Amino acid sequence: MLILILGLTSTGIELMSENLSKLAARKGLEDPLFEKLVSISKEKRTPDPNEMRSLAKEFLVGNANVYGTVSFYDFLKAEHQSKKIYVCNGSACLVAGTQGELKNTLS
Repeated sequence: MLILILGLTSTGIELMSENLSKLAARKGLEDPLFEKLVSISKEKRTPDPNEMRSLAKEFLVGNANVYGTVSFYDFLKAEHQSKKIYVCNGSACLVAGTQGELKNTLS
């Protein structure tokens, strides 16, 4: 059975952030974009359009790259800050056919 759950307690985000920090450090990045986005999300908010444009300029990426990252990761959205877990609804998880059983277990 394939079950992908991302724990979204502050500890879960911190562990994910720590892992990404270590990977970024190996590449020589001291202050990666994703770290900035995670720290904004810890303030219980989503970056506004001006902040996203500013981050894109600072990190020399397109506006769409920053917006795409913020809109892709649900835990970066302010409206999802109260959620404790997310259940994978991606194609790999759906093909595994475990969603129904998992939803029953979590209910």
